[in-house]
Amino acid sequence: MRDREIVERVRDATDLLALVGSAVKLRKQGSAHVGLCPFHAERSPSFQVVANRGFYHCFGCGKHGDAFAWLMEREGMTFPEALEQLARAAGIDLPQRRERPSAEVDLETRMRSALDAAQAFFEAQLTRHEGARTYLRDRGYEGPFLAEAGFGMAPDAWDALVNHLRGLNFSGELLEQAGLASRSERGTQVDFLRNRLTIPIHDARGRVVAFGGRIMGEGQPKYLNTRDTPLFHKGGTLFGFHRAKGAMKDGALVVEGYFDVLQLHQHGIHQAVAPLGTALTDEHLKALGRFTRRVILCFDGDAAGRRAMEKGLRMALPLGFEVRLLELPQGEDPDTWCLKLGGEAFRELLRAAPDWTAFMVDRAMEGKDLRRITDRMGAFKDLLDFLPYLPRTTESRDLFASLAHQLQVPLQELDRAVKGRSVPAQPLEADAPASPGLPELDDLIRSLLLLSTAGQWRRVQEVPPAWWESLQGAPLLQALLDAEGEVSLLPDGAVAALRHLEAQASRQDEAGRDADSLFARLEGRYVDRELQANNRLLQDPATMVDAALMHRVMARQNDLLARQKELSRRRRVAR
Repeated sequence: MRDREIVERVRDATDLLALVGSAVKLRKQGSAHVGLCPFHAERSPSFQVVANRGFYHCFGCGKHGDAFAWLMEREGMTFPEALEQLARAAGIDLPQRRERPSAEVDLETRMRSALDAAQAFFEAQLTRHEGARTYLRDRGYEGPFLAEAGFGMAPDAWDALVNHLRGLNFSGELLEQAGLASRSERGTQVDFLRNRLTIPIHDARGRVVAFGGRIMGEGQPKYLNTRDTPLFHKGGTLFGFHRAKGAMKDGALVVEGYFDVLQLHQHGIHQAVAPLGTALTDEHLKALGRFTRRVILCFDGDAAGRRAMEKGLRMALPLGFEVRLLELPQGEDPDTWCLKLGGEAFRELLRAAPDWTAFMVDRAMEGKDLRRITDRMGAFKDLLDFLPYLPRTTESRDLFASLAHQLQVPLQELDRAVKGRSVPAQPLEADAPASPGLPELDDLIRSLLLLSTAGQWRRVQEVPPAWWESLQGAPLLQALLDAEGEVSLLPDGAVAALRHLEAQASRQDEAGRDADSLFARLEGRYVDRELQANNRLLQDPATMVDAALMHRVMARQNDLLARQKELSRRRRVAR
């Protein structure tokens, strides 16, 4: 069987609706299923799955593809990996590839085998270490979750793991490449993790790529991760992501450490992830962005936690995330909170987590005497980095007015300062809500849009596109027709513009214009344009010296003139 036939067979055997529906809440609408796009932040659904034609499409951000593209975009897979996974799910055997694996692929395979063997070794060692098991029991880890989390123990010895893995025919060089071994000051090879409770770190597909270690007893550092390797990059890996990615329909929860994530997962809060000893990075957020555009940042209630939360906010807002912030009391973290009060108590905190604006305003005002101009200007400066990201709502305008009053700054000056930052803010005038910017529209396109939104999109769809596709505003009409007249499927900006257009038309009593009259005007305008173009051809010297071309152009001219005359006759009759 040829490669193309195999791909088509796997594609046909894949239930795209079930595949996408496992990550996106979908509802049936006509022949498609629609939902909020998982690739960008939006409030109105612009994402659709057309299962009978085997594709998904977002009218907002333009993401489009089939089942293979879905896995490649969402899971970061290569095409062969996506093909293999979908074939396995469909029960289709793929033919073995003849080519020999490259050296890089071979190294990766051997490293994965070494990491899996190390995990088995650590788990076996845990059964012999009463102190580590007691520590885990005291932190609430027992029963099935103990095995699910993969806890292990690195012995208090220099080379226990190295000797064990060498006995399994793994080379010393490979162990160092996998981050499992290092060199002592004397140059001998030793275990990288010693006398530490071990926690496996997985990639997005659930494969062990590294280990974290918590010291048992005295010593520093308290927590230690194995080094970056060809399989593991701390700045791009989120702990717990492989479990959390399927639970992010309502957003991701970003916390500080392994035990926060594990405790939350044990209590059924599966959307939790954590950076690995680094600040939140662009890579982390882009990984989250494949699954959600909503994030709750939860860091410890001390000064360091607040700084981390603020830094995470600075990174998430420019990427288009909707961000809420959860600040726990000083001395508490998700691990201790769940251990003391249980998972439901933490869920209550999540439900009450405020939008980032309230947190940042409080932080900017904290410790400042707003009667002093220097303190007011300090608060003003602290807020300027964040205010451009305010959502465009009535509440935002109210907040601007309140801030202007507290800071004793004219509202216009506050608005002007915010617009001068790198992210343009919507003008927030006190006397009237901002209206969405309406694109420049030809009057006929405007009328066609109103007709389509009034439930007559099928009639508009029957109009030959040549009559209107060159008119100003045609792309908006095309998008609306593609969405079968369903305004809510369009991007947020287009939705706002069309709603504004409808409101204007309602005030001017335009919504009920006669469709037949509109189509006649549209055809008349089209014929006029075609006649102008044909006249230019008639005057072109190249036409004059080509008898066959001249014949065709003259025939076209006669057809257009006859059509123009007929349209004129219809208009007279209609009067």
